[in-house]
Amino acid sequence: MKHGFTVAIVEDNYWVGQLLENYCQQCGLQVISIVSDGEQFLRDYDKLQPDILLMDIGLEGKLDGISVVQALRLSGYQMKVIMVSGTTNTEHILTAFHELDSVYFLSKPVMLPKFQAAIRKTIAEIQLERSRNSQEPQPASATWITVKNQKSQLPISEDAILFVEKEDKRLSRIHLVNGAQMESSSNLSDILAQSTPHMFSPFKGYLVNLRHVVSFVKESGFPTSRRFIIHLRHTTVKIPLSRDLQKEFAKLLQEVK
Repeated sequence: MKHGFTVAIVEDNYWVGQLLENYCQQCGLQVISIVSDGEQFLRDYDKLQPDILLMDIGLEGKLDGISVVQALRLSGYQMKVIMVSGTTNTEHILTAFHELDSVYFLSKPVMLPKFQAAIRKTIAEIQLERSRNSQEPQPASATWITVKNQKSQLPISEDAILFVEKEDKRLSRIHLVNGAQMESSSNLSDILAQSTPHMFSPFKGYLVNLRHVVSFVKESGFPTSRRFIIHLRHTTVKIPLSRDLQKEFAKLLQEVK
């Protein structure tokens, strides 16, 4: 039964990966990737963009499966996720459903009937969304920026970042396109060093993503002010722009447009 849907498997146990691949083939699915390292998978994601993601929680490398899916969700990717794990940790299971929007949670050892049920449910959701033409376009490519979030390192797609503001000496607040916010102990210079020229520092303590800029105007109400104000999509927050940087900002913005 050929379905024409693609699957990526992220699993650190070789034999479990082979078993899942075999199950996928029996269900008529095309396996396009099997990897064991979450960071490697994120780097390759734009080339893959699978319809279905089979994600283990425990992985090789610094990122676990929950962190990988969180990074993809924060970056706007809406692929269907089936979590696969031997965990009995209730918190992990609840996170998989409520925070990661997983379609199904498969407990190890994975049996074929349960796997088939998960795939049927997942395919039904994909087909329903496609019939309604409600799928959001996936980003064509992504620049991944790794930031310090509490005690972990979390990759975020640059496209998903609206702006970043320095809160104090230790913390920055990252504002995302989807309305979410997160605190990070990464310096603005560290974030900027990983970014493309689309990330710009218009004023001390701020970074702004030029892709999401609507316009900028001279600050009103203060006759002696030398600042401009940047208007962004997705937020009513206005970002200051130094007069000394206005020409450079305008030139870069024109290139982006």
